[in-house]
Amino acid sequence: MDTKKIIVLGAMAVLGFVVFTQVKKMGTPVAVPETPVQTEVVVEKVKYVPVLAVASDFSVGQRIGESSLTSIEWPAEALTANLINLEDQPDAQAQFVNSLARVQLAEGETLTRDKVIMAGDSGIMAALLKPGMRAVTTRISVDTAAGGFIQPGDRVDVILRENFQIRRNPTLDAQSTTVGRNSLYVAKTLFENVKILAIDQTFTTSSETGAAIPGSTATFELSQSDAELLQESEGYGDIFLTLRGVNGSNYQARSAARVEREGQDPAPSTLTVYRDGQATPVALQQR
Repeated sequence: MDTKKIIVLGAMAVLGFVVFTQVKKMGTPVAVPETPVQTEVVVEKVKYVPVLAVASDFSVGQRIGESSLTSIEWPAEALTANLINLEDQPDAQAQFVNSLARVQLAEGETLTRDKVIMAGDSGIMAALLKPGMRAVTTRISVDTAAGGFIQPGDRVDVILRENFQIRRNPTLDAQSTTVGRNSLYVAKTLFENVKILAIDQTFTTSSETGAAIPGSTATFELSQSDAELLQESEGYGDIFLTLRGVNGSNYQARSAARVEREGQDPAPSTLTVYRDGQATPVALQQR
């Protein structure tokens, strides 16, 4: 083969390779650089309103002074009807001065009307009673009330101790060499897990009362029929109180008489009714 033909074939081979390469490039998609999309962050500002709150801790029955009232910021969208909005009720704080705490309150807790007893409302003792229950008082002493360590809010068992005189035969006594007893003491539990509402006129515990409250009277929370039984039992003998532990107050607990009475009314049932977010317990009459 002569040199001229070799040069022509080489040129054609190079030309074919170049054409093949260009065709292949034409079939490959060209990558277009993407433009980054900028996302706009929208921050919605939450509206807050001042609501009435307490500036310190309060125990049940403690009086709320003007310096103990404050306000906290509350989301407007979470505002409920029972919260006191100071923007709508600017004079509400003055209305709560000298009110009494119906429940325990913690510092910074919102204050509502169902948590306090307003000045001029029913007495503190009547407000602390559950629906259908009664406050009944009996005499106690340090000897009969756990050494005076029972405080308002504690749970106790009520025990009746009766003294029975024993009739003795003088002839047998003369023949006997042992000393016989002339009386017999019998104790039985009347009530279990009864709540102490007050000792004398102290209806709440505080740092000033100390660990013991010696008193001469104790006020219990009982049903009407149980209150009648307690009053009857006082004429039979002495009333003793045994203190229940805090952790075991609900163990086999029932604030009701253990002695069956004819015709006694059953313990009232309660139903909680919610109106505008406020819970109201209602006693149901059983037939």
